[in-house]
Amino acid sequence: MKTKNFSLVRTSTGILSLCLMALISCNPQQKKEAVPEMADEPMEEVIAPKEIISLKEAKVLCENYQNRRVPNIVEFEMGDRDSEEKFMATQFVAFKLETLKRYIKYVERKAGKAEVDADSLRIYFGNYGKEGRDPNKNTVFILPTAKIANDYGGFYIGADGQAKLIRNYWPKAENGGQEGEPKSKASFMPTFDTSFMQDNRESLIMNYGNGGPPPTGDF
Repeated sequence: MKTKNFSLVRTSTGILSLCLMALISCNPQQKKEAVPEMADEPMEEVIAPKEIISLKEAKVLCENYQNRRVPNIVEFEMGDRDSEEKFMATQFVAFKLETLKRYIKYVERKAGKAEVDADSLRIYFGNYGKEGRDPNKNTVFILPTAKIANDYGGFYIGADGQAKLIRNYWPKAENGGQEGEPKSKASFMPTFDTSFMQDNRESLIMNYGNGGPPPTGDF
């Protein structure tokens, strides 16, 4: 009888030990697993564009403009205004990097829908005039270009959703002798309003950067 009871106790103890081992192995606080170290993801290599210039070259360009253009601009503007306050010539125009990224994506999407490849951006110099957003100040505006129907140039999106060359929008007298749509159908950039959009034509031209003389300390 004692032997039978001893066997029963030994069996029960063995089962209890197995249960405890199972519980311990399932306890996340007791189980230690090796956590693999996360390797740093390599940054994509970007090759510098060949158009990048040195700081010295940039300084020379800036100084050439200050010496060869700014005095003439200031003299002209001071002679054409009543105020004696010195006119400050614009020497840079700044766009936020995020704005440029969004603009490029917008142009690419519109060009893609129109089934053309916008392959470059033209930066035009302009002037707001006496009644403009920033009176008499110089500015720049950006125009995307593409090949359209075996021709090439700046383009806009027509009312039919197709890409069209801007040079063909202007009447013949204002377009170097080329035929174009009557300008009276819509107002365009010179008035700086949105009436160009009222007949479903869509401009892709960007303006309204922040401009001024060179910030102190740059060049």
